[in-house]
Order: sequence, then C-alpha cells, then structure tokens
Amino acid sequence: MKIKAIKVSYNDSEYFLASFRAKELFPLTAVTRAEESPEDGYQRILGNGRVKKIAQYLNEGKVIPGSLILSSTQEQVTYDETTNELTLDTSPASLLVIDGQHRLYGAYQAESDIYLPVCIFFGLDKPTEVQYFLDVNGFQMGVPKTLRLELEKFSAEEDSEEFVLKKLFDAVDSDVKSPLSGKMARTKSTSGKISHVAFQSAIKPLLTKTPLNTYNKLEERQKLIINFLIGLESVLVDIFGDNKKISNAAFFQAIFAAFTDISHVTYLNHTNYKISSFEDTLQ
Repeated sequence: MKIKAIKVSYNDSEYFLASFRAKELFPLTAVTRAEESPEDGYQRILGNGRVKKIAQYLNEGKVIPGSLILSSTQEQVTYDETTNELTLDTSPASLLVIDGQHRLYGAYQAESDIYLPVCIFFGLDKPTEVQYFLDVNGFQMGVPKTLRLELEKFSAEEDSEEFVLKKLFDAVDSDVKSPLSGKMARTKSTSGKISHVAFQSAIKPLLTKTPLNTYNKLEERQKLIINFLIGLESVLVDIFGDNKKISNAAFFQAIFAAFTDISHVTYLNHTNYKISSFEDTLQ
C-alpha cells in the first residue's frame, strides 16, 4: 500500500506525516494495553464513554486535528522522495498505537469516514515506544476547569444558564461596591480568591430557587447577590475584624448553601432585600 507522506528528520529521529481514513486505518492498528498484556502492554484501558463522546463530536461536523502517533512493525522503510510515497504493510496490527487510541476508536465509530492525521515511526523498540508514550502523555497539561468555564463566554448562548452564571461572576468581580471585586479567579484556582468552579457550585443551584428565580432581569439578580455580599461583609468585619472569610471558597459555598433560607427570613422581616435587611438577618 502506498500513501502520500512527508518525511521529517530531526537529529537521529525520523518519522513520516500522513493522513488516513479512519475506517481504512483501524484494521491495520493494534493497541497494547498494560491491563490486558502485563508483559509488553503500556496503553491505558479504553474508555468507552470517552470514545462515544469523540464519535458524537465528530458526527457534529467538528474536527480533531491532533496527530495519532503510530509505530510500524515493518523492519525496513520504503519511501520514494521523488513522489513522496511511503509504502506500508497492510496486514492487521502492522501499526501500533503509541498515542491517540480514543481518537482512533471514536473516529472509527463516527458516521462519516473521518480523515485522521498520523505520525508514523519505524524501527522503534519497545522501550522507545513506551518512552514516547510517557513523554507525550506526561507533558500534556489538562485545561483547568475554571479556565474552561471562563472560556464558555465565547460559546454560551445568551440567556442560557452558562451565560447567566458568567455574567453574575463578572458583575461580582467588576462592581466596585462588591466585596469580591478583584477577588475572583478567572483562569485558575487561587488561594484567597473565588474561582469559576466555586462560584458556579454555589450559585448554579440557586438560579431556579426563590428569590433569584423571581427576577427576569440579570441586573436585578446581580444587585441581589451583591447586596447580600455587602451585608455579609459587614457582619464578618464585626465578628472577626476583617472580611477575609468572604473570599474563602469553602466558606463562600457554605454561606450560599443557606442563601435561600437567609433571603426568606429577610423578606419576612423586612419585605425587601436591601443591604441593611440582609445585615440584620445575618447578625
């Protein structure tokens, strides 16, 4: 079998870049998993849920451009530098998957025959394959959850739950009257600041409860939360002499777990949600 490929040489390493249709590539590949083959396997167990998500992602017309890393069992490389054609063995399991098994399985299960970019090595021994696997996966850094939530601003539909939570987060961070102004962590968890993760954990369950669900306008919800925070800050300063607890993630989530009850008592006693009314209840 001949395919078009680009030869890449760097120091003593050599590999080939090409593309394959997933349904054509899949029968040629093999995955040696540590759980199934303790003596020579090094891959992780296949996550079927992850595979289904990738297949669905591809069915939606999206692409995953990252290359699969493969190791050919061929002893000799046959490459024509004039035509840029690489000759490959087409026998089953002739290409071992070093990295990208979930993308391969997901693309194979997708409705369309997806083209996958591949990087093919030849002549690798087992220790080198394992080292490549460890290097590729060891140096990868997952996107922090709080950064993922911050980036949802680019895709969240207006008036969706994600959109509302992002706007409330922004308001608490940017309103100069807010006790948490400048104390919100947008891209990573930071001690002494409230991250998107902590904020959503605290506020998301409240969006469908009284009093937040009684307001249609985002500005009214923002004002309600900030009034509550100002009243809370005043009480904390009276008790502890400072407001440090208000930007403690665990305390923030705990106090908002009581927000519905606190608001209920406040309205019963004062028929409003003013700062002074919240302060009186919290005292």
